[in-house]
Amino acid sequence: MQDVVVDNIPGLLSPTENSWTAASLPLGAGIPDLVVVSYKPQVFALAQVELQDAQILAYLRAVGKASLKTIAERMGGTPNKLSSRLYSLVEAEAVVSSCNSFSLNPAWRQILPEIVTIEIKVANWQRAVEQAARNRIFAHMSFVALPEKIALRIRTEPILRKLGIGLISVTDNGIAISIRKPRRKPPSVWTYYYQLASILARSRAN
Repeated sequence: MQDVVVDNIPGLLSPTENSWTAASLPLGAGIPDLVVVSYKPQVFALAQVELQDAQILAYLRAVGKASLKTIAERMGGTPNKLSSRLYSLVEAEAVVSSCNSFSLNPAWRQILPEIVTIEIKVANWQRAVEQAARNRIFAHMSFVALPEKIALRIRTEPILRKLGIGLISVTDNGIAISIRKPRRKPPSVWTYYYQLASILARSRAN
């Protein structure tokens, strides 16, 4: 079923030219079956920095601007150790340094304009919905994909509307159709957002 969904992604999501699809990425507390990400080309600069620096990007996104000392206190490291990491991000143009403080480059607030996750199950739709809801902490939109008979049966389930989960119906003859649109919202855990950006950059650089 996963192959069918992947083959139908252009019709399901209308991805941009700069898009990337990955399967079974460990993010947050789970491993989404599929992640479809649109990105800005600047993201590839993250291929040269540490994966853990996603925490710095997420922190600066939240606070706006901070000194090296403050960042070190919040990150739990020494200023000397954090300094080299920060300047790697400055060289990547993800972070801006000015007057002894650091801030996130505005372009990096939306370095991944759209993240879509898809959970695929052949039977246990409740489990799929649970996983899809968890994915919303870092995704703009989240779907479950189910066999056609199950998808049509549950398309009006209140839990889908309550959680804003989209629904994809997969037929026996290899067609996947979106029969319920997801509700779009910003991610809520930005560390995972920037971790995904780093993983994407490293993957495409190899």
